[in-house]
Amino acid sequence: MELYSQAYELGAVTGFHKSANTFTFDCNHAKVQVDFCRSDIFRLQMSYNGEFTNPAGNDIVINTPANIPMVNFKEMDGYYLMTTDRIALRAYLKPLRFAMYKPDNKTLVWEEKKGLTYGKETVQCLQRAGNEYFYGGGMQNGRFSHRDKTILMRIDWNWEDGGAPNPAPFYMSTQGYGALRNTYAPGEYTFTDTVKLQHSEARFDCYYFAGESLKEVLNAYTDITGKPFLPPRWALGMGDANCYNRGANTGKNTTGYAGTTPDVIPLIADKYIENDMPRGWILPNDGYGCGYTKLDSVVVELRKRGFHTGLWTENGVEKIAREVGEYGSRLCKLDVAWIGEGYKFGIDGCKSAYNGIENNSDARGFVWSVCGWAGSHRNTVMWTGDQKGTWDYIRWHIPTVIGSGLSAQNCATGDVDGIFGGSDKTFTRDLQWKCFTPVFMSMSGWAPKDKQPYVYGEPYTTINRTYLKLKLRLTPYMYTLCNEAWETGTPAVRALVLEYPNDPVTKGSETQYEYLLGKNFLVAPVYSDTNIRDNIYLPEGKWFDYWDGTVYNGKTTLNGYSAPLEKLPLFVKAGSIIPMYQQMNYDNERPADTLTLDIYPGPTATFEMFEDEGSNREYRNGKFTKTMLTALSDADGKQLNEVSIAAAKGDFKGKLSKRTYLLQIHSSAMPKQVKVQGVKLKKCKNAASFGTAPGGWYLEPANKKGMILIRTQVLPTDTDVSIKLTY
Repeated sequence: MELYSQAYELGAVTGFHKSANTFTFDCNHAKVQVDFCRSDIFRLQMSYNGEFTNPAGNDIVINTPANIPMVNFKEMDGYYLMTTDRIALRAYLKPLRFAMYKPDNKTLVWEEKKGLTYGKETVQCLQRAGNEYFYGGGMQNGRFSHRDKTILMRIDWNWEDGGAPNPAPFYMSTQGYGALRNTYAPGEYTFTDTVKLQHSEARFDCYYFAGESLKEVLNAYTDITGKPFLPPRWALGMGDANCYNRGANTGKNTTGYAGTTPDVIPLIADKYIENDMPRGWILPNDGYGCGYTKLDSVVVELRKRGFHTGLWTENGVEKIAREVGEYGSRLCKLDVAWIGEGYKFGIDGCKSAYNGIENNSDARGFVWSVCGWAGSHRNTVMWTGDQKGTWDYIRWHIPTVIGSGLSAQNCATGDVDGIFGGSDKTFTRDLQWKCFTPVFMSMSGWAPKDKQPYVYGEPYTTINRTYLKLKLRLTPYMYTLCNEAWETGTPAVRALVLEYPNDPVTKGSETQYEYLLGKNFLVAPVYSDTNIRDNIYLPEGKWFDYWDGTVYNGKTTLNGYSAPLEKLPLFVKAGSIIPMYQQMNYDNERPADTLTLDIYPGPTATFEMFEDEGSNREYRNGKFTKTMLTALSDADGKQLNEVSIAAAKGDFKGKLSKRTYLLQIHSSAMPKQVKVQGVKLKKCKNAASFGTAPGGWYLEPANKKGMILIRTQVLPTDTDVSIKLTY
């Protein structure tokens, strides 16, 4: 059958075949096939000429479920019914169209308004439910909730608000499902009363996921497309990229910038150290025709200073074996000049760079790119492109990062303050909130001033240093969230709807300028030149102001919240345990042999902390530990009664055999005594005596409206630890 230029709609069923979990429908020349891959996943394909094809191969869907589910089949009045314990799928016969229900076959999930339409484009039209919201689509700049919106499923090279630098043909709905179009063909999704989902190809190939929650849908989606990559621990530190072939502010640099690779050491790395700045990695850009010089010695010297080294490519990764295996580079940024074709080219490019690192070292792949697609999340940081630092830049990046996470793009970001323009205040405000995301970097060489956190002087240097130091202290919290993303697909940066799906305020644009970091932190960035933040919505529960200890009741919107330049609006939910390392300026600068537990009394608090070696791939072979942390409070959450630290489960190279625990309990209630492992702990008279005691406790009533500080003696990590407070 030839496919003419006009559009065709599937008609009545003219033939039907079934075999185990596969059901095939004939509609004259066209065929439609339903395959149940798992009890909660099915695949729906349409071929206009009866021949099923798969142009994407196994690029997007890399894990086909091995367990064939039990599928029940019944002929009903006007439709065929296929059911598992998770899904009821109706196939209406005249014309052929589908509807997905809950397993009871009574609760509608989605329904096609008409049969699939095919021609130059294949279009599926669904009836939107009355209060249905949609998320996903990959990185959609400036958006996370798509009800009443149209989003592009194509590489458009638009890196501004409204662009789609890293789209993914995946979406999910509050009705309890998600959908992945298994295609490289560009498309467009419209989520109005009639949901219109189209791609520019004469075929249809879609995986559907049933889920009782958005988290469950993300887990199923990443079960078949791959989990988000777990970055090396050092990658959580700040990255610094420079265009060295141009020179740092060409013609303006008074330090004699020569534009060759070794100059990064005195001009950038040593300046971080002089300014006591925490750091993660440096990416010198000598790749635009200049080439790298003395790269091997530069990598060694940077490593001595606490930096890992990455490289920048505009023309491929054919040199990566030497750069990684001989010189020791550990990161690759793929420039749009090479990767910009996107789709399959983009996925293959990211995979080549990622494998180039892993095949030539014992390290994990760590890649940055733009022009990604569904599946890119397993190999690369999704980056928003080249933009100008402004207040508006900060504003639309907040929902961009939130929305990226709703397509399992756990590592998604834009350059701190852009690569063009920028200012002292916009750099500082942008850096503040990006310290509460997994990965971030600044990029210099195109703006009037470079983009290091110390270039603007005081008070900006001190403010930036404060947030960078806090980010490194929060490493065990952030790293655990990244591991959770690797295990489940749930991102570290979370739209409020992920944790509060039944709260109508969280579903749409009302909360697009705030987010949760895990379950515990709520972050509300300041995105205008003001010292006030309005419209901060706190969901149910009680919330501590991180900076002064004020407690707010949830289901409340804060207006006029005081947020001077040095203050990022930041809240912690009552009933939280935040693990923290001691202060370091780069990962592994010192042993993490004192673990701080920042505890906010409330409902029973738990946190299962993940740790491993931090840079190799042995975690994939089970070489890691998980430590369950629990805090029990009284009924009203004002007094914390017990903290338990379970024995670390598992093992890895470098696991600490013993630790000191420092507890920071946000409470003004004065205990009568504190016991560790049943032994009474010494009460210290003041902060000075507490600071020198090998073990003890102390109440600071003026510290954030009350703080109980407890330090244990050195304790083994393979033994349960109990700390009890009596009043």
